[in-house]
Parts: sequence; structure tokens; C-alpha cells
Amino acid sequence: MDGHIDGIVETNYDISIGQNGSVTGLIKARSIFLSGKLEGKVACERIEILATGKLVGELISGELTIETGGKFIGQSRELSESGIIVGVEEDQPAQLEKKLADYASEAEQSEQK
Repeated sequence: MDGHIDGIVETNYDISIGQNGSVTGLIKARSIFLSGKLEGKVACERIEILATGKLVGELISGELTIETGGKFIGQSRELSESGIIVGVEEDQPAQLEKKLADYASEAEQSEQK
């Protein structure tokens, strides 16, 4: 993917976000290969943040790899042993939007330093 998505992406397959790609919101996938920008909440079995990739937000993953040059700003939790990934609850979109705004604000502040 090399475009922009604002919202929720949920799949049982792998996702590759190219250098020109960006996602703001929630992603749930088997594996994620990140060369672009991802802001929000991420739940996956495996994620690779490549040299040009940047993840800002909350990560729930079984395996995390960050290449030299790749960036991860946020918090990470390990995927449970059962492999269950929690979906978005009904009241979460408003909470997710607030978290995204907070993450964006924090990222802008850290980039200005």
C-alpha cells in the first residue's frame, strides 16, 4: 500500500506499507512490513519496521523487528500466548481519536526538539 488510510484496517493476511504509504487509526493483521508511516493502535503477530518506517502509537505484537533507521515511538505489549488479538469495542473510536491526537501532538513536539 502506498496511499493514505484513515480508519480501521482489519485482515487475516499480511500488510505492506510502502515508503509513500501512511495509516492513521487501527490496524489488525497477521504480519506488517512498514516502510512508511503508521500512527495509532497496531495488533499483529509480527511487525518489521524497515529503515524508512515510523510507528507512532500502541503496539501489541508477538515479534518486533526494527531495522537501523526505523523509528518506534510509543508503547509495546506482547501478544498473549493464545494469539488472541482484541478488536475495537463499540465505544473505542472516540477514545482512539483522542489517543491519535495525543500521539500526533507528542510526535510533533519530539520532532521539533
